[in-house]
Amino acid sequence: MLPTYAGHRTRLAAWEDEPLLGGAGGSRRSSMDHAAGTGVIGAAFAVARSYQPNLLTRASRDQAIITGVTSAGAYGVFSAGDSLLGAIASRVSRTDEASSRARLLVAGVTGAASAGAALALPWREHESSRRAVGRMVAQTTAAIAAASVLTTAANGRTPGLSRKVAFAAAAAVGVGSWLSLKPWQQRPGSAVDAPMPGSIEAKGQYFLEDRAREVSPAQSAAIGLGVAAVTYGLAHGESALTGALAKAATVVVGGEPQDHRMLGRMTSAALTVGTVWFAVAKVSALLSKGGGAVEPGMLTPPQAPEITGSAASGIDWGKVTREGARWLGMTLQPESIASVMGVDSAKQPIRVYASLDMADNDEERARILLSEIDRTKALERKAFALFSPTGSGYVNYVACETFEYLMLGDCASAAIQYSVLPSALSLTRVPTGTAQTQMVMRGIAERLMAMPAERRPKVFLFGESLGSQVSQEMFRGTGILGLEGTGVDAALWIGTPAATQWRRELWGTRTVAEAPEVGPGAAYLPRNLVDWRALPQEQREQVKYLLLMNGDDPIPKFGSEVAWRKPDWLGPDEKRPFGAPHGTRWLPGMTVLTTFFDMQNALVPTPGIFSEGGHDYRDVLPQAIRETWRLSATDAQMTKVDTALRQRELAWELYRDWTAALAKPADKIDEAKAKVLKTASTYTGRTIEEAELHRIVEEGLQPR
Repeated sequence: MLPTYAGHRTRLAAWEDEPLLGGAGGSRRSSMDHAAGTGVIGAAFAVARSYQPNLLTRASRDQAIITGVTSAGAYGVFSAGDSLLGAIASRVSRTDEASSRARLLVAGVTGAASAGAALALPWREHESSRRAVGRMVAQTTAAIAAASVLTTAANGRTPGLSRKVAFAAAAAVGVGSWLSLKPWQQRPGSAVDAPMPGSIEAKGQYFLEDRAREVSPAQSAAIGLGVAAVTYGLAHGESALTGALAKAATVVVGGEPQDHRMLGRMTSAALTVGTVWFAVAKVSALLSKGGGAVEPGMLTPPQAPEITGSAASGIDWGKVTREGARWLGMTLQPESIASVMGVDSAKQPIRVYASLDMADNDEERARILLSEIDRTKALERKAFALFSPTGSGYVNYVACETFEYLMLGDCASAAIQYSVLPSALSLTRVPTGTAQTQMVMRGIAERLMAMPAERRPKVFLFGESLGSQVSQEMFRGTGILGLEGTGVDAALWIGTPAATQWRRELWGTRTVAEAPEVGPGAAYLPRNLVDWRALPQEQREQVKYLLLMNGDDPIPKFGSEVAWRKPDWLGPDEKRPFGAPHGTRWLPGMTVLTTFFDMQNALVPTPGIFSEGGHDYRDVLPQAIRETWRLSATDAQMTKVDTALRQRELAWELYRDWTAALAKPADKIDEAKAKVLKTASTYTGRTIEEAELHRIVEEGLQPR
């Protein structure tokens, strides 16, 4: 039975007659309740902050998504928080719908207490998770309480103007939030004052990234208006949905309808999260299929027996996956190495690979790779390198080819795949990647111990992006001693993800406000390439294990913690390292979203043109490999290697595109070929006809 009160009316019936925005005297014609009004104000505050620059530049599409998601997220948090405050206020006023006075009292006390708690927990580098979460909760609660007070004050007791005044208040909050950031002083982390190695120029400004993007003022205004309209619609729809759910809950389980508003909003949020999760799962499934398919231009297996997939290996070429086929099929030939390095002869480099599709489990995959190492006599070469691929299985060809050129082919490279998805969607595969890499390392160590010391090769490690984490986590919990004890001669990792525990162990309690010294041991962890280049030569010669990163690379900065913890690279402006954004302020939820989009924009290279910044390390890699791995080469040879690397990158890209075009249905081939020629013209900055494209490919696949 539903509870009743004076006048023999049910609480539900009475609630249905109450105003939907504000307290007594509101207009029932308004389609938003008090919580929705607070949600709109919170969304306005967050939308203004969503325009802040982060590590890299962004395009209009990215900005639209960031602003939209930020608006929806802020609306949900603020409206849910206001519902809770309203439920408490209704008990204070002892009415079904909280009075304005009760709302102001509850929100005021809550806001003051939360603001005090936030002030008592100022940000500190290396602070505990408990402290960071406590401050975030306090700051968020204080903001919700302030927005709730503003909603109550704005609504007042004027029925006809309540909705207009509420949106006017939201607009004022949005403008104030934007102006408080001093946007005219902000700039992305990739922006530099003058040209630097690998930088690009765009409209008189210089950036350390592959491509400079922009959101025009007109587009910014359009995005803002569009998001405002969507938020308005969201407020209407969400208010109606939660109202209906609250009524239903009151009928089914009893209690106060006001209390069930929170349940309704939580249900709405759960439906949204479920929809997003379903979409991500579908995208992952589609990408998995694409990542495992070998491209038309790479369907022919290699002929050299030193390469996995050749007839001598006995491994089905159809199972090497797309990235495996690329890496194995692009192996340098001895004649090309000799020509580029200016020597009489060179050896055929060894490349062995165990793809995800070759085995059903980690152990079998590791056995396949070790078997290939044995078959090719890889450990009898002068040097052996174990490359940890990215999430998709990609092995950095600039690093590998530099290794092969400088070793004159007398070397072996190995890689084992743990996923076919992009790194951002392969995070859960890190334990698998680390486990099977450890198995391979143990197998290699056993074989080396059985060899005479004078015949053992130099052993190197290389990892990029998620591959760096996979490789480094083998030494988790053992510090630098764990790596030194393996007998690895040198290692180079680029763009190590923020979640890598071993790197955190090595970094310790150092501050990002100061350039680090070499250590522990022979490891060096620069904050950016500026640190690495500024390191005195005598100290650089001590480095055997280099964890290289660009200052504006989002991979080493992105992580779930950024959603609820202010990161060290967003500390006080005057203490931020090179590559961090200037003037940008952290916001829960939003900063992790903008950093995620930075990851999507971090590597969009133009084939044949080596840039620097973001997640692009092509420009610095050859020299870093040469120095860290102690490989001999003259400056003249390095210049020729740099040229050959660029030639090969462009040639192989155009070759794959052209063969893919020829594989189209007959009625689509001409259109596809025209598209490739247009793309080639964009890459080179000049008009490319079919004959010229064939020349670029023929001369560049194996430079002479």
